[in-house]
Amino acid sequence: MIVKENEANSAGEARSASRPVVFGSNIGLFASADEGTRKSDLAVLLLNPWGIEEMCTRRFYRILAERFAAIGVASLRFDYPGTSNSLDDTSSEHGLAVWHEQIRKAAEELKLLSGARNLVFLGQGIGASLAVLQANSQPSPAAIALLAPVLKGRSYLRELALYSRLINDGLGIKQELRDNSPGSIAGLRMPRAVADDLRAVDLNSADLNAKPSVFIAERPGLEGDTTLRDRLKAIGCKLRTATFAGYDAFVSNPLNQEIPEGLIKDLIDWTQSLPEYQRDGMLPSKRPQPIASVRQAAIRETFVRFGPHDRLYGVLCEPTEDSAGVSAVILTTAYDHAAGWGRSSVELARQLAKVGVSSLRFDSSGVGDSPPVTGRRKQVLYDETQIDDVELARDFLDSRSAGARTVLIGRCSGAYVAFRSVLADPRWDACLIVNPVAFRWRFKGLPKTLKSYLKNALDPDTFRRLWGRDLDLGAVAKNISVRIVDRMAGRLSSVFAPAKPLTQLTRQVHEDFQVLASRGTQLSIIYTEGDEGQEMFRVNFGDAGERLSAYPNVQLHLFPDADHNLTPLPARERMIEVATLQALSLKDERHSRRTAQA
Repeated sequence: MIVKENEANSAGEARSASRPVVFGSNIGLFASADEGTRKSDLAVLLLNPWGIEEMCTRRFYRILAERFAAIGVASLRFDYPGTSNSLDDTSSEHGLAVWHEQIRKAAEELKLLSGARNLVFLGQGIGASLAVLQANSQPSPAAIALLAPVLKGRSYLRELALYSRLINDGLGIKQELRDNSPGSIAGLRMPRAVADDLRAVDLNSADLNAKPSVFIAERPGLEGDTTLRDRLKAIGCKLRTATFAGYDAFVSNPLNQEIPEGLIKDLIDWTQSLPEYQRDGMLPSKRPQPIASVRQAAIRETFVRFGPHDRLYGVLCEPTEDSAGVSAVILTTAYDHAAGWGRSSVELARQLAKVGVSSLRFDSSGVGDSPPVTGRRKQVLYDETQIDDVELARDFLDSRSAGARTVLIGRCSGAYVAFRSVLADPRWDACLIVNPVAFRWRFKGLPKTLKSYLKNALDPDTFRRLWGRDLDLGAVAKNISVRIVDRMAGRLSSVFAPAKPLTQLTRQVHEDFQVLASRGTQLSIIYTEGDEGQEMFRVNFGDAGERLSAYPNVQLHLFPDADHNLTPLPARERMIEVATLQALSLKDERHSRRTAQA
């Protein structure tokens, strides 16, 4: 049976997040076979791609793990050193050999945890290439699944450089602020030694001593995939091929991403056709440790599950020395997982820990490694149901550090959820939001500025999307009308009082700000100059934010030379500085209160 993403498990309960496990200094997410299924003698090790492709694959890999579990196949997924949520291990500067060693350790751990004697190495992008290169090592896989593999490392690095330029151009990042090191993309820097080793990778010259069964998901029209398929067949591998339909769209934009259901079905069918799948697995010889923690210098990170049925996955980052008595919760958007865009959430959490501030970064339901909740929208962008997840995160923090002062941090859609969550729950002491599009929501989907709508109307691609029915005209019409009404009402409000409430529900927004002011809740707002979110901010608070003067608890920060995601390193560093100062101000405030009481 294949369980759809928004379904409960066989017991009728919400699906739990995969269990965090530790092997050496590494963290993985282990998904055991579902209860009530026949435990197979086959388990799957999932190998990540790199960069934007990894971000786009995160939810896909979680869904794959759930589908494998539903047919009795356990799996393990993990991050390479220096990527996503892994430790910033300097050993990554030793190149791909370190990644290969971690794959070996992960494979051994998966066998112990699952009881399976046979493994499938499944990878996408670089992960697929590593699966091929690892096939001659021990423990060797019985089968490998290659999803859009990197065929030649040197060509791949050139393609990454081109793609990185396109992203930087689209984000409007200045030339002097771009990271042009080999393999770097969207704020993510590939370890130099890894990039150097990648130049030597050529799958068409790779020699396989064993002849594992192979599944290849080929990109339509890519001759290199066909060449690799023919070579593997010629050396004696038993092949199953499938088409990776929609690959380009799948790996280029995690927003409104379509999961390749056809490919998942092909993978499940192929797995069940393997002779190793038909055999019964042994009893596991190892149980996961109850606490999955790793430590580096003065920082300890514990990978946790919380909420009903442990359905939410997150990372608790704590100082191992003196605590400031302050905690932070760092939210994701709907498209980047707990590590954050360019690992910004990881960088923020670890910097906070260095000054004594604990933090929890986590995936909301349906995002990254947290399973969805039945009945919620598939696209959780600007969805207020996420407030329930924030409340669960706060409950989890309270269960570990009662009485600590707390700050909630979010960017983009996470900023909106953070603001609404702080309003809904008076337990929060402070909030920091980056580039919020609005403070109350009345759009459909993600709106653009009027200027952007006008520009897109003249774009030939708009006509193509209209013809292909890929454009929601109803949403566009509603959002444009909201923008026009806001703009006209803003101009009239100074002379025509009844027009004032029409400006993005301005009266209600000010009531919300007054609630936070009356509580004494600190609010920091960061906008990057020129960000589209400023259009609604100006409607609410004036072109220069002059109406914020009514709220002494609010600070406004304008960042130059940055995009919506804070991709340039200087912008991320400045955001971390603002967040650190706000968190430590809570410590100082707590000290002042104790002194006054004494």
